[in-house]
Amino acid sequence: MVGVPAGRPATRGNPLIGGRPGPAGTLLLAGALCAIGAGWPASAADRQEPRPVIAEVPLRIDRTLVLGAARSGRRVVAVGERGAIFVSENSGADWISQRAATTRTLTSVVSLDDTTWVGAGHGGALLRSEDGGKSARLIETDAGKDSFLGLTVLSPTRVLAYGAFGLMLRSDDAGRSWSRQQVIEEGFDRHITRVVSAGEMLLLVGESGTLAKSTDGGIAWTRLESPYEGSYFGAAVTPDGALLIFGMRGNVFRSADGGATWAKITLPTRLPFFGALTRGDRAIILTGGMGWLAVSNDDGRSFRLKRAASRSIAGAFERADGTLVAYGEQGIRALAADVLND
Repeated sequence: MVGVPAGRPATRGNPLIGGRPGPAGTLLLAGALCAIGAGWPASAADRQEPRPVIAEVPLRIDRTLVLGAARSGRRVVAVGERGAIFVSENSGADWISQRAATTRTLTSVVSLDDTTWVGAGHGGALLRSEDGGKSARLIETDAGKDSFLGLTVLSPTRVLAYGAFGLMLRSDDAGRSWSRQQVIEEGFDRHITRVVSAGEMLLLVGESGTLAKSTDGGIAWTRLESPYEGSYFGAAVTPDGALLIFGMRGNVFRSADGGATWAKITLPTRLPFFGALTRGDRAIILTGGMGWLAVSNDDGRSFRLKRAASRSIAGAFERADGTLVAYGEQGIRALAADVLND
């Protein structure tokens, strides 16, 4: 079983921690999240990290697994498998590819301002760019080889990086240096998949129904009662301030009271949902397995399903002209204008 410490139960079908994935597990989560075996203690022979071999062959944007993207103005930076980085200066219409100084898969990227970007991924890889993603340097931390699964910007100088086995690091100087912090309680070891900011509160979701909140900027975390025992892959805040959490087997829940209670949103699918986007017209889109999207026009109270691609979509962003751009197993591609039409 990949990524499950000795003595720790596995969740059947959970792509986060191994097991037999469902039809939508595919490369998207198998490659991005299941490969957390790197979090195991390394043997003496493995502790010396090999020098990465960086190929000079240009990356194909339509054949590279892309797991994270962030837009600031017209600039977009996207990251993915084996250190892939793509940069666009025109809202994602055209892309320039490059490789990071690591062959680790990168899972997340965020922008702090027009030029400062932070990326994170497997094997404790943490990168920082000061030129809009055109170049990036590796940042040393005490994460070891534990994998990062996400990044959350709290302010132009404060960032959280989190992931495997309860790993959470905090930066208060725009990603230049990082310190480890405790989550929920000593010994907490569930994988953390997403942290979102909801006004004065931070909401954390993760493996095995992990659900927690912080009201002091992420210093201390309190468990919330979870409506589901399976793993959550993402969370979002609706335009009207409600909370959405989603993950395995088509499970989506909504809270209108800050996470005190949750209502299940029924959908005719057992495919997982990975990411969320709120468009300029207030429509909420959940991206999911096998190219399916869940679309809401009533602040997340209900969703309808739309097929947008043939393979899993990790996330999406919206161009200035309203075009929806998806990324995932099929790289980065603009979706047809009528993809969300009934």
